[in-house]
Amino acid sequence: MLEFLTQSPHFYDYVTAGVLLLGVFNVCEILFLLYNKAKVERSERKRGNLKRLASTALITATNPAELLPPPVTEDEFASYSEAIASVLDSFEGEVAAKAAQLLTDLKIDAHYRRLARHSTWYKRGNAIDILSSFRLRANREFFLAVFRSEPSTDVKYRILYGLSRLTRDHAEIRELAHLLSSLPYLTAKYTEDIFFNIITALKAEGKEGEFGLFLAEILRDGEVLSLVKRDCLTACHAASCEKGSGLLKQYYEAYAHEPEIQIAAIRALAKMGNFSLIPAALRHADWRVRLTALKYSDLCCMDMLPEIRGLLRDNSYHVRLAAAMALARAGGAARAALKEEAASQDKFAAAAAAYALTQGAS
Repeated sequence: MLEFLTQSPHFYDYVTAGVLLLGVFNVCEILFLLYNKAKVERSERKRGNLKRLASTALITATNPAELLPPPVTEDEFASYSEAIASVLDSFEGEVAAKAAQLLTDLKIDAHYRRLARHSTWYKRGNAIDILSSFRLRANREFFLAVFRSEPSTDVKYRILYGLSRLTRDHAEIRELAHLLSSLPYLTAKYTEDIFFNIITALKAEGKEGEFGLFLAEILRDGEVLSLVKRDCLTACHAASCEKGSGLLKQYYEAYAHEPEIQIAAIRALAKMGNFSLIPAALRHADWRVRLTALKYSDLCCMDMLPEIRGLLRDNSYHVRLAAAMALARAGGAARAALKEEAASQDKFAAAAAAYALTQGAS
């Protein structure tokens, strides 16, 4: 074919036609991109204007619905939703009540409830996300009903995240934990975020004790995954949950064969300034627990100097290094012991000690 074209008396005509076609195609592509860019910019301007209009009406007007055109397109529903969610996050009292009422007046809540039953899973998921952003207790029963009939696991995870923003007592938290345990475990970050949301909301209402009641209820509840229990304790650490130190000790003792739960208990207690588990943890059989304890040992356990010094000869490199750093941070007699170890015949202990001393000097 190529030989036929090159030998044809019209070869240059074909080349010219091809170049022209490519040029026309490129021009059309540029025009198409410019058109879409302008379309997106118009859409963004319209959404921005609607959001500003809705926010202003909510703050200044007695009846905001009278000033706002009813939403028709998905963009309009999304714009109003973002504005209302922002107001609900930022205001309380009368303004928040008007924002919640506007969801009903403009039928926004009803629109997303319908979408939550859509045949396409990602549209259902998006509707759940938007309903979750409103944080309205009235949506809790709806979320539970949707969860029971929802076929998509991905959407179920979103429903549980939405429920975490609406849960307010220990019975509801336990119900959520059971639902979470009924699904394949996702990630520690996801589960921790769920319980972080709950603890934060409870602390804001002065009901932090409800989370302690929940932890007591699930301590020996076999229907709640151990990984979920671990993430509950991790959320206590992240959210500075200040109550229930005795309960955290119970978790440490009850899950002697699950180091990850014990580590979470140690960290949560240490965040409260409670180091009562550190001495036992320094002698734990699992290197990860010993490593966690060493991170706090300089704050509480320098009377255990021989034990901490002994950990410079631990089988785990991470433990040896953590022990050296703990001695370096403690100073005084601990640092003097570290200097002695730097000259030790044990090359592993000497290397860890020398590194910690170098780091301390810098």
